[in-house]
Amino acid sequence: MAQELTGPAHEERDGSDSAPAAGSPSTMRLRFVPIVALTLVVAMIGLLAYSLFAPEEARLGANGRINSSGALITENGRSAPDFAVEQFDGSTFSLAEQRGKIVVVNFWASWCGPCRDETPLLTAAVPQLDADVVLIGINVWDSRQEAEAFVDYYRVNYAVAEDPDGAIAVDYGLTGVPETFVIDANGKIVARLPGPITSLQQLRDMIAAAR
Repeated sequence: MAQELTGPAHEERDGSDSAPAAGSPSTMRLRFVPIVALTLVVAMIGLLAYSLFAPEEARLGANGRINSSGALITENGRSAPDFAVEQFDGSTFSLAEQRGKIVVVNFWASWCGPCRDETPLLTAAVPQLDADVVLIGINVWDSRQEAEAFVDYYRVNYAVAEDPDGAIAVDYGLTGVPETFVIDANGKIVARLPGPITSLQQLRDMIAAAR
C-alpha cells in the first residue's frame, strides 16, 4: 500500500518541479538577459566617462565641440530660424532686425525650477553685456498670467516674449527648459546650452563663440 501511494506521487513531483534542461530555451533566456543588461550598463558608464573626461579635441563631432562651460559650440552652425514676436511690453521683437548683433535666445517657463535659479543671474548680466549683444527670453509651455507674474517678481530687464503655439521651440529643436542659443551677427547658431546658465563666465564663453 505504501509503495502504491508513494510511487505516483513521486512521479508527479518529478514532472512538475524538475529544473529545465541545461540546453533548453528557458535556461538560455535566463543566462542571456543578465548578459545583455550588464553590457548596457557597461556601455552607459563608458559613454558617461568619455563625456566627462575625454579631452576637448577628442569630443569634436559633426555638431561641434563642447567647451569648458558645457555648451555645444558649432563652428559651422545652421541658420537660426527667424521669428517675430510681440514682447510682454507690447513692442515687437524681430530676429531678422537684429542682424549684425549677437543674440542670446533663452527659453524658459515660470514653473521651471532651474529657470528660477537662472533668471537672477541673467538680469545681473544684462548691464555687463556689450552693446552688440541682445538677450531675449522666450516663454514656452506656460500661461501668460504665470509668465507675467514671473517677470514682475524677478524684475526681468531684458526682452521677453511668449511662444504660445510652440512653433519657435519646434524650429529650434528645443529639448527642455531652460535652454539657451547664441546666434552670431550673420544669423548662425554658434552655441547651445541645454540646462541653466550657472555663471556669468559661462554666458561670456558662449557669447565669445560668436565673435
